[in-house]
Amino acid sequence: MKRAQFVAGLSIAAIALAFPAMSDAPKAPPTKPVHVPHENNCTDMKISVYFSTQESMLSSYSMRALNTAGDQLAGCSVTNIHASVISADAKGADAVANLSEARAAVVLDALSARGIRARNVQTDFVPVADVPLPENTAFPMARRVDLTVRADKGYGL
Repeated sequence: MKRAQFVAGLSIAAIALAFPAMSDAPKAPPTKPVHVPHENNCTDMKISVYFSTQESMLSSYSMRALNTAGDQLAGCSVTNIHASVISADAKGADAVANLSEARAAVVLDALSARGIRARNVQTDFVPVADVPLPENTAFPMARRVDLTVRADKGYGL
């Protein structure tokens, strides 16, 4: 009887040694740094930048959107930027023109500061009467710059 218990104890010990130790403790960090290569997203991109009422300054949210676009387009050849500006919050034709130009300039300058420049830049100022706004649409949708950026693989300006 003692011999059977001894053999059973040895077989249980052998099985326990064959399996790795199980623990709830996290694994140790790797000893070598892990390199994750950054892949460029050189595809056409649409970006909308929204503004506060009567303002042409970029908000922190708009800056983050432009920073993200700059990161995705890093190393790409940007061939065309089309900016469509909607400024329904301005009163009077002169105020609409001035505010629209200021908003387009600040957005294009922010892109240029991030290294996104194009050979061809087009800017359209959409008249307020042409802006389709359903009754339940929030008014900030009528204070924006819509960008369409065409990009190809490869470095270039």
